[in-house]
Amino acid sequence: MAEPEARTTAKAGERPGPGRFVCIDCGREVRIGSTDEDLVRCPTCACEMYNCFPMTHIRPDIKTPEDVMHPPERKSKAE
Repeated sequence: MAEPEARTTAKAGERPGPGRFVCIDCGREVRIGSTDEDLVRCPTCACEMYNCFPMTHIRPDIKTPEDVMHPPERKSKAE
């Protein structure tokens, strides 16, 4: 089963989480910054389908909410 971050499309009314969503009809971009926000119909053309560009972590070692609060120590490049 695919990870939630691997989704490529989302529909209006869903809560896809933070990220950028580009309307498949007109290309208008909608941004969501919270996991509590619903994806709305496209404000330009009322389309309900979007291509997803989910927010990703910059550091690959941050994988859980606990990691965000207490990030793992970075390994030195000399090792």
